[in-house]
Amino acid sequence: MIANCVTVSRMLFSLAMILFPPSSVPFEVLYVLCGLTDVLDGFLARKLHTESTTGERLDSIADLFFAVVYAIKILPFLNIPLWMWIWVAIIGAVKITSILIASTKAHRLLIEHSFGNKLTGLLLYLLPLSVCAAAVKYGATLICAVATGTVIKEMNNQKEDHTL
Repeated sequence: MIANCVTVSRMLFSLAMILFPPSSVPFEVLYVLCGLTDVLDGFLARKLHTESTTGERLDSIADLFFAVVYAIKILPFLNIPLWMWIWVAIIGAVKITSILIASTKAHRLLIEHSFGNKLTGLLLYLLPLSVCAAAVKYGATLICAVATGTVIKEMNNQKEDHTL
């Protein structure tokens, strides 16, 4: 129950980020709180032995809230080249396809919380903290490479897993 409250707070923090410019102190505080609550909710659920399907779904929804706000408020300021935007769009399309396939097979929303997904999320979270424009470009390339490997693995898992 406590972990789910922490997850819901991440949704609220994400929505509140919309109200502030990305370089403002309130935005940055909310951004850090989103990152902390993302780590804390899973830790608390495991520590308190309160892991649940509801918590997993809430976590996925909170991740989606944060991702949408991230895309709206942060990505436009990162000066990412066109070829990388195309790469991101392809990754997104494959990711959505993977989620739809898994969810159709399982008859419920199913989003993997794999190591690759967690690593991609961590790298995305850290990207805006890069102070150098070149670091953003190289960091974004690394993130796209990790995300590509992750979605390819997920699609392969879809083909191999006939039990869903």
